[in-house]
Amino acid sequence: MAMAGWSGIDADVAVVGAGPAGAAAALFAARRGRRVVVLEKQAFPRDKPCGEGLMPSGRSPLRELGLDAIVTAQGAPPLNGVQFGLPHQPLVAVPFPEHRGDQAGLGIRRLDFDARLADALSRDPRIEFCQRTEVRDIREDPGGSTVSTTSGDVRARFVAVADGLRSGLRHRLGWTVGPRPPHRYGIVAHWEVDGPVDPWVRITFDHDLEVYEGPVAGNQRMIGLLCYQPRMGEFSGRLAARYREIVLSLRPELGDAQLVGSVAAAGPFWYRASTVAERGIFLVGDAGGFTDPITGEGIAAGLRQARAFALALDSSNPEHAYRQAHRHLTKDPRRVASLFLRLTRTPAIVERGLHSHERAPRMLTKLLGVGFGYWGFNRISPREWLRMFTGR
Repeated sequence: MAMAGWSGIDADVAVVGAGPAGAAAALFAARRGRRVVVLEKQAFPRDKPCGEGLMPSGRSPLRELGLDAIVTAQGAPPLNGVQFGLPHQPLVAVPFPEHRGDQAGLGIRRLDFDARLADALSRDPRIEFCQRTEVRDIREDPGGSTVSTTSGDVRARFVAVADGLRSGLRHRLGWTVGPRPPHRYGIVAHWEVDGPVDPWVRITFDHDLEVYEGPVAGNQRMIGLLCYQPRMGEFSGRLAARYREIVLSLRPELGDAQLVGSVAAAGPFWYRASTVAERGIFLVGDAGGFTDPITGEGIAAGLRQARAFALALDSSNPEHAYRQAHRHLTKDPRRVASLFLRLTRTPAIVERGLHSHERAPRMLTKLLGVGFGYWGFNRISPREWLRMFTGR
């Protein structure tokens, strides 16, 4: 499988997977002068279950790629923050923190967002974008690796594996850890809602289940359910019907909204990798580990890791540089996700935390900032933690 106009090693970088993390890794590497081949088993445009929110921390890398203005001009609505609540109780509005000029996130219809990234890949002269090309294996060679695909072999100095949560290549490399119980699953669909765009993400906590709602495009809102394995039994044989029942029971104001398209499920979520970089092979995005969609950080985290990957290739020891960068990018956000997961199983603490917002209105905003990687946990005072867990 020879890349057009290239000889010897086919590419400096081979990227497996053209989702947000993989596409961004290719684009960042190409902008640093690398020759890149992107290997994607599906054909674009294509859709997939996703939380469809780009948190504010993802705006900077998107802007660096020259895509932020394009995505917003094509209708991606702003996300101003999160409204948390319990069923049939008032919502608590928590604005996103401002950091280096970025405060709003973006609602992103995954079908459209991936199409914009695919178009950017196709237009970049340093990138060869190969769709309908499935990767079967990666073999180490002197000075690089050979990537075996359904269309032939590609030789590259570095390989970025960005094939998602249940990465088959990560498993073949022997790097997969997980999934770890208790297992969590997501069920998502889109609804058409009359009226102006609502720029808030809404999260409603129920028993072992949350409802997530946010704008994605035009008058469409993505509404997702996240639940633990015992509740998945409710959906057996009636996924769409039970999904609709739960959404309308917890968000009755959607009674006049129209469910459009299909209902899709995904999970379980918790995966880790024993390493994210070794011998010229790097894991980027969900392939490098994922805790849960509860923080909505998946796409933004993938873009930041993609940028770190491209920068690490300039180092004298790229694998070490990327491992360090990956740890820095993921350590505290994963701890925030784990904290939120504990809260979902303890409704009384959720209620106390929401009540504490009146006395410590910046606490939850600061916690979101930790989850976005803006700052560390030391930004939150012991008094604020006490108020959150006791409601006092």
